[in-house]
Amino acid sequence: MYSSEDLERFYFQYQTEAMPKGISIEQFCSRNKVPYNIFYKWYKDTRNKIVEVKVDGLPASCQKDPKEEAHLPEQSSTETKPSCVRILVELRMTNGLHISQKNLNYQELKQLIEKLEGLCLM
Repeated sequence: MYSSEDLERFYFQYQTEAMPKGISIEQFCSRNKVPYNIFYKWYKDTRNKIVEVKVDGLPASCQKDPKEEAHLPEQSSTETKPSCVRILVELRMTNGLHISQKNLNYQELKQLIEKLEGLCLM
């Protein structure tokens, strides 16, 4: 029987050795005597799905006093407004790569995602 760790290593090996050569995962499983149906079930069961999240309003600590806002200089349209909401992102990829970014604001999160999109297109 194959453990989840065995299949994770197998998939990493596929991505590093066979995928660049254009070998399909089915062919790679066959050549390495790993039943494709077992690999496919593991792959399908272990991939996390994106879950839609709805956020209503801001936390009370983020809401500003209207008196304070009247005294603040206006920001130019190219600047982003500061946000008190900070974001933690942890990503684990099938090739073993683990990315962790802490204390991101929305703009920094957006930049991180844009960089990751470039990696996914390779």
